[in-house]
Amino acid sequence: MAAPIIEVRNLTKTFGDKTVVDQLNMTIEEGQLYGFLGPNGSGKTTAIRMMCGLVPLTSGSGTCLGFDIGKQAHKIKPLLGYMTQHFSLYRDLTVRENLQFVCKLYGIRDVAGRVTELVKQFAFDNEGRDRQRVGTMSGGWKQRLALACAMAHRPRILLLDEPTAGVDPKAREAFWDILQDIAATGVSVLVSTHYMDEAMRSQRIAYVLYGRLLVDDAPEKVLADANLVAAQVPLQQAFRNPQMAHDPRIVRLSMQGNSIRVVARSSDDIASWTRDLAAQGIASGEPTAIDVGLEDVFFYLTLQQQGSVTQF
Repeated sequence: MAAPIIEVRNLTKTFGDKTVVDQLNMTIEEGQLYGFLGPNGSGKTTAIRMMCGLVPLTSGSGTCLGFDIGKQAHKIKPLLGYMTQHFSLYRDLTVRENLQFVCKLYGIRDVAGRVTELVKQFAFDNEGRDRQRVGTMSGGWKQRLALACAMAHRPRILLLDEPTAGVDPKAREAFWDILQDIAATGVSVLVSTHYMDEAMRSQRIAYVLYGRLLVDDAPEKVLADANLVAAQVPLQQAFRNPQMAHDPRIVRLSMQGNSIRVVARSSDDIASWTRDLAAQGIASGEPTAIDVGLEDVFFYLTLQQQGSVTQF
C-alpha cells in the first residue's frame, strides 16, 4: 500500500495556557476529499495548518508527503495549494490577468499555456468570463477563481478554509463538483466547512471540538454509529413547555411550521415523550420517523462534551 499523504501522532498546539489542538492523531490517504468540521474556535484550521507544516508544533510528530512537519516544512510548502475564506485576489484585474500573476509568482515556465489550461478547467472560457474584471463577479465565481489560483502550480495537497461561506447553494454545488474532480486526479483535498450537505460529499470527515478529535470516519459511518433517531411530531397548539423541552429523553428539538422535529436515543423515548405531550393537548398525532442528519450527530457530541444532552 502507498504511504499516507499525511500522518500525525499526538499533535498538540498551545498558545500560552490555552490548548488549541490536543493530542491529535490522524491519517490522510492520497486523493482523499477530507471534510473538517467544528464550531468556530474549535481548532480545526490550526490543526489543518499544523498537519502541513504551516504552523509550528508544540508537541507531537508527523509527516506530510514524506517530510517531517516539524523539521522539513520548507520542503512541504511548495507542494501545497492554499485557499483562504476571504477573497484576496486583485479585483481590478481580469480573471486571466490574476491567473497570469499567480503563475509568475510560482515560477511556472509556460505561463500562457498554464493559464489557458486553468481557464478551460474552471470553465472561465464560457461567455468570455476570463476577460471579466474580478470585482464585477459573483461570490461563487470569485471563489472558483481563488481555487484555480491555488491549483496553478499543480499542488499535491489542497487546503481550503471555509471556501464557500456566503456563496449561494447552486454555486456551492458547482464548487464541490470541481473539488471531487480534483480529488479524483490524486490530489488530497482538506476542506473546513460549516455546511452539512458539503460534509456529506466528503469521503471522510473529522469533527474537532475544543481542540480534540471526536469523529474521524466516512460520513455514512458517522451517521450509522451515532445511535440516534429522529421524528416529526404534529402539533395542535404552540409548544411552550420548558420542562418538556429539556426532558432527558430528548436530545434535540426544533420547531418546523406546525410540527416539531425531535431527536432522541431511541424510538421508545420519542413515543413516550409524544404521549406526554398529547396528554397536555399539545401534540395532535403520532410521530413520523425521519432521517437523522450530521448536524444532529455533531450537536449531540458537542452537548455531551458540555455535560448536557438536551437542547431546544
